[in-house]
Amino acid sequence: MFWAFLSGIGACANAAYFIANKKFLQTVEPDILAASGFLFTSLFLLTIATVRGIPTLGPDFFPAVFVTSAINVVATTLTLRALKSTDISLAVPMLSFTPLFLVVTAALILHELPSLIGIAGIITIVAGSYVLNTSAEHTNLLDPFRAMISHPGILSMFVVSFLYAIAIGFDKMVVLNSDVVFGSGVVFLVLGSAFLAISLLKRSSKIAGTGTLSISPAPGTGFPGIPLRDLLVPGIIIGVIITIEAITINAAYLDQIAPYVIAIKRMSILITVLCGTLVFREKEIFRRIAGAGLMVSGVVLILLFP
Repeated sequence: MFWAFLSGIGACANAAYFIANKKFLQTVEPDILAASGFLFTSLFLLTIATVRGIPTLGPDFFPAVFVTSAINVVATTLTLRALKSTDISLAVPMLSFTPLFLVVTAALILHELPSLIGIAGIITIVAGSYVLNTSAEHTNLLDPFRAMISHPGILSMFVVSFLYAIAIGFDKMVVLNSDVVFGSGVVFLVLGSAFLAISLLKRSSKIAGTGTLSISPAPGTGFPGIPLRDLLVPGIIIGVIITIEAITINAAYLDQIAPYVIAIKRMSILITVLCGTLVFREKEIFRRIAGAGLMVSGVVLILLFP
């Protein structure tokens, strides 16, 4: 059951990741935040990998890195936009659908299948998401699902949950073709570089639109037009959080199938909902905790009857 302990640590780190992003997005642009966080994560992971020794890479390593990086660029963009505009206790629980999607994607990509009780636990997690999106004014059984579709931030996170279900299969493939540290270091290097390029392109376009063609660094900036404080402080904090999450979840992948690891990791939802209501003073705490608690009960089913 050591994999569950590792997944639990990953869950705490995952909750911290969303909370930190929600906080930093109040002052930092999403693309810059993603670039700095991912690049520092890569720095930390690749430094550890250098000390440990670079592993022998399997034949599927680079294809898996390419696919998961491409998917995560889209997923991260949608996630940061949703966190910026939506209550964190409504946005993040949509990721509870990822284990349900993983039942299919993990079977196709990794040939991993959960037990019948495990599937029941996953369905319970999804039911918790349904409860989370109910409110007093809902009179129809389908009203919560209509709320998901009508709210851009919640709908974006629902799409992200599906994208993650695909990416996670390739994340595990990266680990199986390298080790628990080096492969993720390479993935985050690609992701950080991609978001840095996106940020610079957006800034150069804005500058060109104003008739100023130069994008040379201004005083106090680490990259052209990007304040150094927006790169260092958020980047280091988020980098440490993601590094802990990546190592623990990758290690858990080696001992258990991906749908179960991610289902336990989704315990982060309860932590995030609590912080959303207490730290960010979001409303309807009891309903949201009830929905999140139902999700966690599904996780318990998986843990007790794998």
